[in-house]
Amino acid sequence: MAKIIVAALPITGELAPLLQLARGLAGRGHQITVVTGSRFRADAENAGLAFTPVTGAADFDDRLLDRDPERLKLTPGPEMLNYDWKHAFVAPIPDQYAVLQRLLEQDPDQYLISNALWLGALPTALGAPGLRPRRWVAVTAVPLALSSDDTTFFGPVPVEPGGDQKAANRAANEQFAMMMQPAQDRLTEVLNSLNVTQQFPPFVDATFTAPDVTAALTVPGFEFERGDAPDSLHLVGILPARSAPDWEPPAWWAELDGSRPVVVVTQGTPANGDLSQLVEPTLTGLADLDVTVVAALGRETDALSIPVPPNARVAEFIPFDALLPKADLYITNGGSGGTHQAIAAGVPVIVAGLTEDKPANAARVAYHGLGINLETATPTPEAVAAAAQLALKGTDMRDRVRKLAPVYAAHATLGEIERLTLD
Repeated sequence: MAKIIVAALPITGELAPLLQLARGLAGRGHQITVVTGSRFRADAENAGLAFTPVTGAADFDDRLLDRDPERLKLTPGPEMLNYDWKHAFVAPIPDQYAVLQRLLEQDPDQYLISNALWLGALPTALGAPGLRPRRWVAVTAVPLALSSDDTTFFGPVPVEPGGDQKAANRAANEQFAMMMQPAQDRLTEVLNSLNVTQQFPPFVDATFTAPDVTAALTVPGFEFERGDAPDSLHLVGILPARSAPDWEPPAWWAELDGSRPVVVVTQGTPANGDLSQLVEPTLTGLADLDVTVVAALGRETDALSIPVPPNARVAEFIPFDALLPKADLYITNGGSGGTHQAIAAGVPVIVAGLTEDKPANAARVAYHGLGINLETATPTPEAVAAAAQLALKGTDMRDRVRKLAPVYAAHATLGEIERLTLD
């Protein structure tokens, strides 16, 4: 048995895989303390896990991020990305550092597993005073932003025949670092205030290289290849879609019998405030096609502002471990969890998303031929319909997805992370 601190940002998409990991490790006999925002206390304690809340700037409510008046003035891109980094990832560092030090002072014989953007262990890793955990494992569920001569965050840069691919990638990565200079400057200020002795490397590499180990919840064949990646980086597969033992199938469930294609559409949980972005265009665009559309809303069904077409079925929640095996196509705004789970189930993906990690997931889907990138967060019904018809007829696309599915299945992700933590 090991004593493990599992720390995550109080952002639903960042916390969910860490909580799942914490439950799994506790089931293997380890003593777990969850560290995150105070509103998630019940999620941890109901799972029988010890809980320590962060305080101050680290204890924010992610449901309010999209309503921030200052953020609403920004367009997706560099300005918004720098704003998010400064407010959601950099500002919490002093309070995260403080709670981690308090826990290690109480018992220094503890390991730390954090999501990669929980940076409370970064100060001591860069020489600030204080205790360090026995081992720090960063887990990332989002695409890797680790710079490389082989790729950028969004894939290898297109070059003319005979062009220098590595030079083009280096230049693009340097441009990305320059673009993120405002966040880098703020991060440097915060780290210097905590008396670090080492400089943070060009943005954002140290979030992956400063931990003792980085476990990326992805697989080769989805992530871009990096021949120069550090030995501390491991691609460990994905955590399985959570089951819901108490869930009861709706009355129409028997209709998903394979007699015609099933198209699943969702905007996930955090980004489902405006269903007119993707769910409603999908319902409208596919209304006349010989398919069954299943819309998993992640919220109340009366949030739809349009009538439900005859070929569509709508639910507030359907567990993906039950739904995806029945699906022929998955339409999403590009969250990492659902995108990976669909491909692991052998289902091609259509992605429509421009914020957070969504365009990076879309780039990987398109680059590897696993689906279609609509390159917008608000596609028209006609664009969704055209992409859906292409994907449903695309045997090459479907074959590539089915060949990648066993790569996911080959990983025992929980066991791999446990081994990387305790080795």
